[in-house]
Amino acid sequence: MGWSACSTEVNLEAEWKDIPIVYGFLNIQDTAHYVRVQKAFLEPGGDALQIAQVSDSIYYDGINVVLENRTQGTSFVLQRVNGEDDGYFKEEGLFANTPNVLYKLNAEEAGLEGGDEVSIRVERGDDLPPATAETIILNEIDSVATSPSNTINRWRYNQMLTVAWSPGLEAKIFDVRFIIHYREVTPGQGQDPVEKTLEWVVNKSILRQDADSQREKVDIPGQSFYAFLGSAIPPSEGEIRLFDYIDIVITGAGEEFRDLVLVEQANTGITSAQNIPVYTNIEEGLGVFTSRFQLVRRGIRIGNEARDSLQNGIFTKDINFN
Repeated sequence: MGWSACSTEVNLEAEWKDIPIVYGFLNIQDTAHYVRVQKAFLEPGGDALQIAQVSDSIYYDGINVVLENRTQGTSFVLQRVNGEDDGYFKEEGLFANTPNVLYKLNAEEAGLEGGDEVSIRVERGDDLPPATAETIILNEIDSVATSPSNTINRWRYNQMLTVAWSPGLEAKIFDVRFIIHYREVTPGQGQDPVEKTLEWVVNKSILRQDADSQREKVDIPGQSFYAFLGSAIPPSEGEIRLFDYIDIVITGAGEEFRDLVLVEQANTGITSAQNIPVYTNIEEGLGVFTSRFQLVRRGIRIGNEARDSLQNGIFTKDINFN
């Protein structure tokens, strides 16, 4: 008679493997291009939380990061820098936040243009295969100036405001935000009005439906705008608010970022999978390498009828806009 048994012991540590993590969002508007390259691994028997706080454990030493412009036939070795020296600080968290190691290429030297096909290559040495990825540089996003006009005269609760733009063919997903500028003053204190801003995320994942479309848009109900202001600004305790203007910020990104968002959307809610797939477009590594472009329309005013809704509407009457 044979005896069989099963073990309840689980080995949580796989065999050690060097995994490059690469993130790059190239933009022809930038004065310099930065790519983050880190490594992910767990030493056998090690404590992941402790290892993550050691900068030598998450950064490579002696690698080459190469940007190749296949359209123009040029290539560049990026310079390893501490992002803190350029004003880019890494947020504190589980991983070491200083130094903030990045790989940099000045935009003037790179000479990227919309439509260029570019690739990134991380050469680690030791006969390891390079980590690689490719993307297409986004062209400019142009404003459709009549939508909206420079003044929003009427925006009732049940009325849609259309924000429209003309993207290049490479942009596949869009993010629309309002930067709302207003001032706050307390009567009788003799102080100058305090300038304040709010950021309202209108929609952060607008997918391009038609690859050949030359016009994209989002329709925004008035009620959502006033409801946001009513929830973001506390009721007045004597303060008077003065509405100034809105900046509309439209950001487009390439298909790689669109695919990342689609993977995340497919695994949310009660129908989501327990094992969430990891999206990456990095061969021999993990991460995202893509391109983006940002359009900003500044100084959009609101007219008298919209101001009336702001002053007397159910969502905003208690925050005392004048």
